[in-house]
Amino acid sequence: MFIDEGGTFIPETGWGVVCCLAIPHKDVGPARREIGRESKDWPRHKGELKGGQLDVKQLEAVVDILFRHDALLHACAVDVSREDLPGVDRHQAIQGEGFTKHLTADHHPNLVDEVWELRRTLARMPRQLYFQYVLLSQLVWASSEEAALYFSQRRPRELAIFEWTIDAKDPLRITTYEEWWRDFLAPALESKSRREPMICVNDPSFDYRFFDGSFGMKKEAWNPDGPAKFVDGYDIKKMITDHIEFVDSRSEILIQAVDIVASFLRRLLAREIAGDDIATALGRLQLRRKRGDQAQSIQLLTLAPQPDPRNELFKTIQTMTEASRSIIKPERNHSRAKSR
Repeated sequence: MFIDEGGTFIPETGWGVVCCLAIPHKDVGPARREIGRESKDWPRHKGELKGGQLDVKQLEAVVDILFRHDALLHACAVDVSREDLPGVDRHQAIQGEGFTKHLTADHHPNLVDEVWELRRTLARMPRQLYFQYVLLSQLVWASSEEAALYFSQRRPRELAIFEWTIDAKDPLRITTYEEWWRDFLAPALESKSRREPMICVNDPSFDYRFFDGSFGMKKEAWNPDGPAKFVDGYDIKKMITDHIEFVDSRSEILIQAVDIVASFLRRLLAREIAGDDIATALGRLQLRRKRGDQAQSIQLLTLAPQPDPRNELFKTIQTMTEASRSIIKPERNHSRAKSR
């Protein structure tokens, strides 16, 4: 999993996106080499590929390589210019209050101190980083779920290990924000999974043996509203947190590839560029699934929306979605969906 963002997540620049490329392990090396060969004469900024400097034909060339190597593009986006910013600040404050809501005198003092420090770090977090935290957390969850659904039908051995490579904000160190997000991600996703369990499909053509073997677990789960109880699920820490690496994008051409698709996607949503050829190219790497009332290949999120139907994006998103792949392998007839 290779992750990067596009945009600054401030009202003046409008749309911000976070993107993840999921690439099978055996295809990572060949994809790196092919993109390197294809792009050897392309323009670079300080030695690395940047989407803002490339044209549509170069985007299509990158997409062709990634598509041949079964890469999946997952994307979450928000239009910060249309968010109610005081409402976003309230959203952030409520999240912080939730950290300490259930702390009691029965909890160990060290745990209490650690949780309060997490809350204080969140309270100090600039708004644009808070937007990125929310989108990035949702992206990791959606990428995990969709990759498991997709590859369990096609390349189930890939699900034995997930490795996350994220563009570092500072190439020399892990920032306070990155450390905070990494430490908080597992408990945050565990909490989310209680409300929205990870979707699996109970059908022989979905092969979860390697996924279950690596991450399946039973544990006694704390419950703030009642006694603890044993639950059957997946070890989020082992699947995600233990395998996160922040890297300098100059050293990883697949992070640069994510930058390329994220840049084109952000500018397309912001209407800074236009064209069905761009939407189609991006859509080829995406998976479509039901979001709300219709199939859609990207997630558009909002923390505190102002009234706005966003009708101008309908055709763009429809074009991407029409070019996207189905999660369900077409020649199979699957049924009996279940959640775990």
